[in-house]
Amino acid sequence: MKRLSAILDPNGSPLDGMNVSDFVDAMALGITTAEVYTLPTTAKYVRLTGTTPFYCKFGAAGAIPATEVADGSASTLVLTSRLFAIPAGCLTIGFISPAASIVTIECFL
Repeated sequence: MKRLSAILDPNGSPLDGMNVSDFVDAMALGITTAEVYTLPTTAKYVRLTGTTPFYCKFGAAGAIPATEVADGSASTLVLTSRLFAIPAGCLTIGFISPAASIVTIECFL
């Protein structure tokens, strides 16, 4: 298992970078077509990166909001890249994009 850690400069200040992930998958999302990805069972963190903005939801199908969602159930918009700690017990991530997109899923075990 590789440890997730920040990269530091010689003065100990964090740089914009991280370790190489343990494992990388990719999904080709069609326009407004929901997809579900199954996480590796030992994954603790995931970095999601897309060629276009996309929505994701841990443990459920992703959805593009058509109206206001004010009950806490909306999917998360990822504009380019984002790192997440995987919630305890979460086995899947739902994805959807308003445009065709390639999403890479980098898992840190």
